[in-house]
Amino acid sequence: MLFFVVLEGLSYLVFRDKINNYTTEVLRRAESLYEQLETVGHVANLNEGISSAPCSYENLQQLRIFIWPYPLIKDVGYVTQIGLTCTATWGIFQAHIPLNRFEKKIQINDSTWLFGVSLLDKISADIYIKNGVSIIISPFSFKRFETDMHTKDFSAVIGDRDHNNHYFKIGPYAGLLDKHTGLPFKFTISTQLSNRYDISVTGGAYFQGVTGAHWGVGLVLLLLSIMSGSMAYIIIISKKESRDSLSVMFAKALQQDGLSLVYQPIFKIKDESICGFETLLRWNDDRLGSIGPDVFIPLSETDGLQEEVTLYVLKHAIHDFIHVAIQYNIFLSININVSDLHSERFSSTLINLIQDYQIPNGLILLEISERHGGNLEDMKLFIEKYKLIGVRFAIDDFGTGHSNLNLISALEIDEIKIDKCFTDTIGTTSFRKNILPGLQTMFKHISEKIIFEGVETQIQVEYLKEFWPGSCIQGWYYSKALGFPEAVKLISQNRESHPKRLINRT
Repeated sequence: MLFFVVLEGLSYLVFRDKINNYTTEVLRRAESLYEQLETVGHVANLNEGISSAPCSYENLQQLRIFIWPYPLIKDVGYVTQIGLTCTATWGIFQAHIPLNRFEKKIQINDSTWLFGVSLLDKISADIYIKNGVSIIISPFSFKRFETDMHTKDFSAVIGDRDHNNHYFKIGPYAGLLDKHTGLPFKFTISTQLSNRYDISVTGGAYFQGVTGAHWGVGLVLLLLSIMSGSMAYIIIISKKESRDSLSVMFAKALQQDGLSLVYQPIFKIKDESICGFETLLRWNDDRLGSIGPDVFIPLSETDGLQEEVTLYVLKHAIHDFIHVAIQYNIFLSININVSDLHSERFSSTLINLIQDYQIPNGLILLEISERHGGNLEDMKLFIEKYKLIGVRFAIDDFGTGHSNLNLISALEIDEIKIDKCFTDTIGTTSFRKNILPGLQTMFKHISEKIIFEGVETQIQVEYLKEFWPGSCIQGWYYSKALGFPEAVKLISQNRESHPKRLINRT
């Protein structure tokens, strides 16, 4: 019994540290949001570095470019007592958008927070207003804390230091934290204060303990502690759980070729011919079934297996599919991280594969994910080096806040992949009036470099054929991601209907 009590105590200490770390991470994200609010608000208010009058075409174009490097900011514009006048993304409104329908309003000195404001086409947003400048907060600012498998059961409330106002609530138990008092037994909390802003974060979660989280294991441990107090058996159980953990299982699958690849075709919108395939990684475990990339990709990053995953995909994709790409003169797209550009292992592996398989220039397309940032000058040098051996580059997920105009303008990018979040809005009033003008302004002269992701409806296809005939599309409307045999069959059928040999987009 004593051993069981000690084990429960140690389990609580570990859990408390997790809550503290979680609360610290939420506070850092909140501080980043406030820092971005200050910077964007200051520039928009004073027109610092922006030469034109508020709400003019030039002003909004410059603001649109300025806010791209700030992923926690969705939009910025100007507001009067009547309502929202214009924004960088939506442009100038024919009539002011009233801001009188909201879930909550917080007034602090000369600034105002509006939460759940109803805007266009049933769109709601959180808005920060100061000195006539309105800043729309990205809905994904704190989303990762609710989707990450390690923190989805934790909750947090972000407010001021005195807890007079609560701004953001995260997780399933945020309502409990919002009350301050009367928290249930075993609900553990941690509070962190910012040294830079009037912000505090209170995080919390239920402590399940040994018996709560794994009652079967807890019962076994209790019986063993009473019967023999044997530590040896407990160590064996602990090791077995470690071996069976998701992290260990993924590492084993990576090492033993337990992962598979699928290939999603990319079509030219003008004639529906296939111009390339994107390589996607899949994990189907014998015991757990299909495990999505939204689970195992963050897991690989946390466990330091990011480079191993890239090399796995690179080697297997080229070995399996490159002869098809060469035969039909189409590109093979592979996702990499910015950190891979700096890797000697990645560089030598790619160069050797190109030489061994005698891959022609332009058939390898590397999609860069800019989620983790990178020095633009370093990235530029590495990209120039790879271009010398015929490798092309694409910016992935444009429009999510991860990729930005600074990146595109600074680097020699061959393709720009427009994220599904933009594609989904095609056909809506908001897209036609607000998003479309911005996209056409940015990309009207380089439509042949654009790939629209997530195309799923006839309306989207018809729009793209009319307004972006030089672009390419990717999505379930034409084809889901396919296994190797199905992909080969599809390209063969597609080429029979488009017998003219495709010339690569360069």
